[in-house]
Amino acid sequence: MNFPTMGAWAVVEHRPDDIVVLRRNPYYWKVDEAGQQLPYLDEMHYRLSTWGDRDVQAVAGTGDFSNLEQAENYVESLKKAADPASPARLAFGPRTIGYTLYPNLSGNGWGEPDARAQAVRDLNRNLDFRKAISYGLDRQRLGDSLVKGPFTTQYPGGIYAGTSFYDAASTVFYPYSVDSAKEALKAAGLEDTDGNGFVNLPGGDDLNVTLLTQTDYATDKNLAEGVVAMMADAGVKVTMNALNGKDFDNARDSGNYDWIIIRNGTELITVVQNTTALAPVGPSTDVNHRANGAGELDLLPHEQTLVDTVNAFIGSRDPVERAELMKTYQKTYTENLDGIGLTAYPGALIVNKRFANIPAGAPIFMYNWAEDNIIRERVFVPTDKQIGAELHAKTLPGEPGSAGPVAAN
Repeated sequence: MNFPTMGAWAVVEHRPDDIVVLRRNPYYWKVDEAGQQLPYLDEMHYRLSTWGDRDVQAVAGTGDFSNLEQAENYVESLKKAADPASPARLAFGPRTIGYTLYPNLSGNGWGEPDARAQAVRDLNRNLDFRKAISYGLDRQRLGDSLVKGPFTTQYPGGIYAGTSFYDAASTVFYPYSVDSAKEALKAAGLEDTDGNGFVNLPGGDDLNVTLLTQTDYATDKNLAEGVVAMMADAGVKVTMNALNGKDFDNARDSGNYDWIIIRNGTELITVVQNTTALAPVGPSTDVNHRANGAGELDLLPHEQTLVDTVNAFIGSRDPVERAELMKTYQKTYTENLDGIGLTAYPGALIVNKRFANIPAGAPIFMYNWAEDNIIRERVFVPTDKQIGAELHAKTLPGEPGSAGPVAAN
C-alpha cells in the first residue's frame, strides 16, 4: 500500500476479492492546457466481478466503465441503454472481437499425443482436411446462436476486416457447403466405410476429434457446441472437452488438444502488438504449433512463408513494405487455413453518462481495452452530477508503507 508511483492515482485500500481503491496522486507530473494539475478525478474504484456481471453493473449504473464483449448480453443491454433514464451509454466499435478454431498443426510430438491424437494431427496438416472443416461450418448460424441481429459477421480468419492492415483482396474464404466438405474429406482420404454417418480412419475406426474449449464464458461454449453439431452433419465426429480457465490454459499451453477454439488476441487487430504470435517464429510463439521437448519445429511450407513474412515485417520500417507484407501474410494464412475463422462481432464501451471528456464513439479497443484506451486523467464529473461515491473523501495517499490515506487539510 502507498508504494511510490509516477502514476495519476495511488492505491490506498485493498480488500482482497472485493475492491481496490485509488486516490489522486498529488505529485502527478502532468498538467492540462491551462496549467491545472492532472488527474481531475479524486478517486477510482476497481471492483472484482465476473465477465457477465460487470456488464450488468455498468448498464445499471452501479458500475461506471466496462467493455461489453459477451454477445449474448447485447440485446438486453441495448434495450436498457435506450431508456432516456438509463445511467449508461453504449458506444459500439468495429468488429474486432472474434473466434478462431485452431487445428493442432504440430506433428513433432508436442503434447505427447497418443496414436489417435497423432492421427488427427497428421490430418490437421492436410490442407484438404482443413478445407473440410471450413466448408462444414455455417458461420451465419454460429453468429446467430450468440446474438440475433446485425452484430456478427462471417469471419474467414486472419487479420480482422476494418483494421489498418486488412486487405479484402488478399483474403480467401471457403464458405459453408456440406457437399464441398464431404468432397474435401474424400480428397483427404477419409470415407464412411461402416455406414454410420461418420468418416473412418484408414484403420477402420471412426475419426474422433477432441475440441478444447473453456467454460468460463458462455460465448466459447456456445460456439463449440455449434461446431460439434455442424461437423457431425459433414461426417466428422467431434467430442467437446470443456475445461475451466486454469485447466483450459494448461491444456492449451501443453498442446493437449486436437482442435481448440480461442478468442483472438491483439496481434490480429493491430498487427504491431504481440507480432511474434502471428506465426511460429520461435519455439513457443504460435498458439497451435510449438516445438517438442527437443526444441524441434516441423513447419509446413505455408507456415515457413508466414514466419518469413512476419520476420520481414518486424525488421522493416517502411510503411508501404509492411502493408504489402501483411497482404502476403493474410493470403497465405487464409488460403491455407492456418486458423479457421468462426465469427466476428463488435464490442461496446459502456460509460456512465455523468462522466465528461470521453468523446462520443470512443472505441472499445485502441491498443488497450476499456479505460486504458482513453485519457483517464482528463476524465471528470461535473459538480451537478457528482453522487458522493468516494470512500475516502478529502484524503490524500499516505506516506509509503503506511496503512492508508491521510486526511487532507
